[in-house]
Amino acid sequence: MSFETSIRQCLLIFLSICYFALPEISNAQSEWTESECIRYAIEHNLQIQNKKLDTKIANTDIIAAYGNFLPSISTISVLGKQFGHSIDPLTNQYTSESFLENTIGLNISLPVFEGFSRVDKLLFYKMNKKINVLSSKVEENNLAFEVLEAFYRYSFDKEMHKLAVEQRKLSEYYCRQMMEYVDLGIRSLSDLQEVKARLQSDVYQETVKSNNCNLSLLTLKELMNIKETDTLSIVITDSRMDITDSLLSLNELYSISELTLPEYHIMNMKEKASRKLWSMAKRVFYPSICLEFNLNTGYYNTAKNKSGDIIPYREQLNNNMNRYIGICVSLPIFNGLSRLENIRKEELRLQQVQNENEQQRLSLYKQIHNTYLSFQSALKECQLAKEQLRADSITWKESEEKWREGMISMFELLEKRNQYMRSKAEIIRTKLQYNLKKRVIRFYQEGTFL
Repeated sequence: MSFETSIRQCLLIFLSICYFALPEISNAQSEWTESECIRYAIEHNLQIQNKKLDTKIANTDIIAAYGNFLPSISTISVLGKQFGHSIDPLTNQYTSESFLENTIGLNISLPVFEGFSRVDKLLFYKMNKKINVLSSKVEENNLAFEVLEAFYRYSFDKEMHKLAVEQRKLSEYYCRQMMEYVDLGIRSLSDLQEVKARLQSDVYQETVKSNNCNLSLLTLKELMNIKETDTLSIVITDSRMDITDSLLSLNELYSISELTLPEYHIMNMKEKASRKLWSMAKRVFYPSICLEFNLNTGYYNTAKNKSGDIIPYREQLNNNMNRYIGICVSLPIFNGLSRLENIRKEELRLQQVQNENEQQRLSLYKQIHNTYLSFQSALKECQLAKEQLRADSITWKESEEKWREGMISMFELLEKRNQYMRSKAEIIRTKLQYNLKKRVIRFYQEGTFL
């Protein structure tokens, strides 16, 4: 065998492997899990991106608050010409002659004490940044919950459509059987009309279930910010039922949620921030102290030497240099009642924040309680639905045997068939409801859906 023949065979083997493997890979990649849908929706949601920008804006406020501890430095340069009756800066006497002057100055002010207002402002901005970060997390959790609900809603509608297709195919099978029985004279035409009527009803229900499936898929795509024309196939990762999931008590779940949910941290930070604003309002009664340093010089075309010539620019700047170092103390004594009113307003706002936090705690407790009870009931309903499906399956199979032997009518057979389909639908509903509530319970324990 030549070397080229060996290479050709290796390439053929490689292409054969790719041919059979690539469809499986693409199929695996096209199926989205709950977590993947949630993660994609969070990454492409514009409102959440704006929340992150709010956090960056809050970070700039923190940087500016740090800058308040630094000295304030400014320079000034004035160039102008005096006309008319004015004061000569060299003799401090009035003169009617116009003259040119140029003053240059450097001012430095260093705040030493302002009643800790700068410290309070810095701490307030840091709290505000934490609130923005936590608020962004709340937005992500809310979006994740909406995506999760839409995900399971689409899963339910898709399974309902599959059941409708199965039910329609069974009606078609019964219709073909009935036509054969009518041709043999075993069944009457009224029985055949009954089957055809049920078949048309099943075709209608299949169309309705298909439309519901398309609508729920569209809702999921909108939440994920995916185009309507893009394909989306989903798969549920964890559909197991575990009886041990119900062992966690309500009080334990609520205690854990207080540590994991960002809503509770936001409430605490809002109350701290409100207290800080109240503290900042009371700082206006403290004195303020700052150090000041000024350096000034100037040039005047009236400054002349003994020979009558104007003193050069650089020499005048050196000769006219003056410096000032001082300390400024400001003590507020009376400014009407505005400061007292501001303190009272911040105190009332603090009470409002405390009342809002208490109301939100009650709302969260009610929400957790309802989820906990729904999870417990979903677990029991799923177990009972399994038993009901087992019984309805046996009854339906027995009814088919009786129908073939002519012991029951077609109406009775179709009723047993429909009852069996309702039991299968109930299994799907309770199982998906259980999975949804299980994810929410896990969210309360971990603080995230991912």
